[in-house]
Amino acid sequence: MGRNYQQLDEESLLREIKYYDRESAFQELFYRYQDRVFRYAIKIVPTREIAEEILQDVFLKVWNYRVQIDENKPFSALLFKIAKNTILNTLKQQKTHQQLTPDTIDNLAFHINPENDMVWKQYVSILNDALATLPDRCREIFQKSRFEGLSYEEIAQELGISKDTVRLQIIKSLKQLKKYLLMHPGFDAVLMVMYLVIIS
Repeated sequence: MGRNYQQLDEESLLREIKYYDRESAFQELFYRYQDRVFRYAIKIVPTREIAEEILQDVFLKVWNYRVQIDENKPFSALLFKIAKNTILNTLKQQKTHQQLTPDTIDNLAFHINPENDMVWKQYVSILNDALATLPDRCREIFQKSRFEGLSYEEIAQELGISKDTVRLQIIKSLKQLKKYLLMHPGFDAVLMVMYLVIIS
């Protein structure tokens, strides 16, 4: 008769996976965490399909990493670290087309690392500081494009300028924002993701 893995605690499951390659134990671990990882991803990525792919990728990485797992440490910390990195890599590859709205920034700031939201609030502050460095005209055009979601043509008509002027101002804004973020001492992968959101 097979072992009832549903009755095992997390540490015991991890030992079964790490030392004995028990796929049934791994399946039980997947059942326990799949909803949490999916909800974590869907807050950030644009579609359920991408969130599902991230979920599968995260647990594949856990399985491949199983011999290095420390069963005496909280598994959730490792799991969500893997999930965070997988989401970041996915966003970089997808260059997700989201507008730079406050909700988007808050989702990136909070949901990528919900256990340390104060740190992510600091990253949001850094990004806002970067936006504040733009010249007034650049910032106005940039905000209409990224915050208000207007097309280049709509911005040109509203401000009485050419589409080429709008395009050049956006390019100028992006160069300055990238320079600011890359030079900031606290810069890391998350700010790069925010930058990718900006340029999409």
